[in-house]
Amino acid sequence: MFTLQPAASETLAALLARIARVAHRHPTTADRLLHTLSVNAFAAGDTAVGVDTLYARFGLLEPRGRALELLPALEQAGALAAAGHFPVQAARVCEALGRIAYQQGEYQLASEQWSRALDLAEVSGHLQAGVAARIGLGQIHYAHADWARGLRQMRDAGEHLAQLGSHGDDSHLAAKLALNIGVGSFETGDLPAAERHFSHGLAAARRGAHRVFEAEAHWHLARAALARQRMDWAVADCRLALDIAVRHGYPWLEAAASRTWTEIALARGDTAAAIRSTRHGLALAQRIQSRAQARQAHLQLAQLLQTEGDAAGALEHLWQHLALQSEIERLSLPARTTLAPPAEDGGAPVTPEELLLHLCGQRQRLATAPPPEAVAELKAASARILGLASVVRWPLGDGGLHTAEQPRYVDLLTRHGAPLALPDAALHPCHAELHGLPGAAQARIEVPLYDGAQLAGALWLVDAHATRAWTRQELLIASQLALLFEAQGS
Repeated sequence: MFTLQPAASETLAALLARIARVAHRHPTTADRLLHTLSVNAFAAGDTAVGVDTLYARFGLLEPRGRALELLPALEQAGALAAAGHFPVQAARVCEALGRIAYQQGEYQLASEQWSRALDLAEVSGHLQAGVAARIGLGQIHYAHADWARGLRQMRDAGEHLAQLGSHGDDSHLAAKLALNIGVGSFETGDLPAAERHFSHGLAAARRGAHRVFEAEAHWHLARAALARQRMDWAVADCRLALDIAVRHGYPWLEAAASRTWTEIALARGDTAAAIRSTRHGLALAQRIQSRAQARQAHLQLAQLLQTEGDAAGALEHLWQHLALQSEIERLSLPARTTLAPPAEDGGAPVTPEELLLHLCGQRQRLATAPPPEAVAELKAASARILGLASVVRWPLGDGGLHTAEQPRYVDLLTRHGAPLALPDAALHPCHAELHGLPGAAQARIEVPLYDGAQLAGALWLVDAHATRAWTRQELLIASQLALLFEAQGS
């Protein structure tokens, strides 16, 4: 289990800390306690406590291969968090749903959930959920073998984790991040850096008694030892990883370490042991519905059986590998949506980037046009580029936002200073202050507008619906549109 920073209440935080101590020796008892606490909280209408307790339970069950059991409860909790205007709790639910999708090889869904978690964490200023979501998005790049880009994402998560450090030591995230940076370093050929980060991850795991990460660190160190051809180190670390995984019931990790044990057995010339280890890893992967692990195990078995002369068995596993690979690729395809309408006969630009570029080329003409006409043209173009229902430009002062009426929102704009992607209108941290304003009931991107260094207002890019999953590309476009609106002055 991990510490929630912050939990819904200090009372809950203290109770979860006590249950976490129970979980080290009696995880089944801890599971029952968390289940009862969550159910009772939801029954009493205390959504924040119910979601936080469910998220803590997810943290207990996920490494034990039981995350899918909580999928219906998490989906329901997400709906309740949205209805109750709890953005932090909604971010936690999305982070958990992202991990479930990732384990099953549904990388597009995982990316959507983690992006949503990141947006909610940003808009609510919740560092812990933001770091966890960033790590997840880095893992998506790793899953597609884009190691360099994934490593950059992990380092970005590290910068945000450093900010979280002022609130206390989050050994859980520190261990997870160090191990993931180590993986990126390993795959990009920087073995010394990989070993250093794996050791940092091991130290953080031991500091917080996170046995799953302790085992994972030993597994990665075994892989690094194999790369150095230090068989004695590889055997010792892999045995430690397998021992912890078996004793504490971590099937994903046991399956991963079994793949490395297969490599060790092959290096020793023991093909029979390699086949046994790979079959065992495959069974574990199938049990927890980990498509990626099962795909890797099928490929390993195909190669091993081919070496042993079992052509029929090898072919069967190869077909299974290819089927899973095809399924993972299908689940990783992005939704085929188009922001802009189809091309016109005259060959007008149609992609959002082309439309934005065309609009930027009109800056000189807009600068000489009457301001009301220029603003109206910018609004219409913005709606076309991003597929919006409306665009609202709020000045700071008369006819717009006031520090007396929207103090928290003006403070949020001042502090954040960057575009805010709001995937669900109900989850805005300033929902009560903004209620009743045009566009407040719809999903939107909010961009602070400046006059020099001073906050001058906000630009709302409003969708037609209450929910919309905004992309990083759309946030970048929103930033550029805001610059064009700023050029028109107040």
